[in-house]
Order: sequence, then C-alpha cells, then structure tokens
Amino acid sequence: MRALPNLIGDRGENVFELAITDYRDFQHPLFKPGFIGEKWPTVDYYVELLGVSDSTPFFFAQDKSTADPIPSRARTLRIHAEKAKCVSLFNVPGPTYIVGVHEPSRRAFILSLHAKPRQGVYGIPLKSELNPANLRLLHEEVAAFWKSSPHKPSGPYFI
Repeated sequence: MRALPNLIGDRGENVFELAITDYRDFQHPLFKPGFIGEKWPTVDYYVELLGVSDSTPFFFAQDKSTADPIPSRARTLRIHAEKAKCVSLFNVPGPTYIVGVHEPSRRAFILSLHAKPRQGVYGIPLKSELNPANLRLLHEEVAAFWKSSPHKPSGPYFI
C-alpha cells in the first residue's frame, strides 16, 4: 500500500514543525520553519532562527519519518537516509541536519551532517530529541556557526 508511507511522511513533517516551534519553556519560538519539500529534493526545510540580533541565521533539514517501533533498549531511532542523499545534503552550504521522526509517538530527533558522510545515516541518537533543552542547544549551535562565518560575499562583481 503506497498511501501509508506518504501519510507517515506527511504526518512526520507536521511533527517536526510542532517540535521545532515548541515554545513551552521560552517566551517565543526559537525557530521558524519553511517547508520546501518536493520543490528541492535535497532539503525539506529551511529553518530560520528567531531572536538573534542583527542577523537571521538559518539551517537546512531533511525529514525522515518512520512508524517502526522503538525497541525498549534502543539508543537510536532507526531511519533510512542513503549515502547519496546524505552527501547531497552535506554539500548544501550552511548547517545541515537530518531529522528523524517517530510518527506514532510524535517525537523528533536531530543529527548534524557536519562532516562528509562515508555512508548513509541509519540511526539518530534518542538523546538528540527535539525537546526544550536541545532546542536551546540547536539554536546556540547554529547561531555560533553564523557568527563565525561571513554572511556576504566580498568579491568585486555586482557589489
């Protein structure tokens, strides 16, 4: 049945959006996600950071959803992101992440692609759940990246 995987993926995208915009422990959401989806096969989301003075840092995310059970002793959420997809995502300039969504429990987990992948990604640590503490860490990580990187080209053309 082809419709069920599509439904799980669609619902997973909704779970990610709810997780990344959770503001229960904050005065306002820390992130504003923009769904790209089928328009760009490498990236599902462009996500802006909110509340950063004098800049608008961002990151890109690829969503992978599953309905497979999480075993009681598991340390990772099993997902399937083949090497070619991971390399394409890594090659996008700026911070890039794979988000694993466990659709039945409505939980989302995140993994940085900060080094060129030698293989696909088949698991995301459960300790990387998008909970308030990790949302704060993610916000700080992406903000620090952009603070240390130039924001604009400095070349001689069209400037």
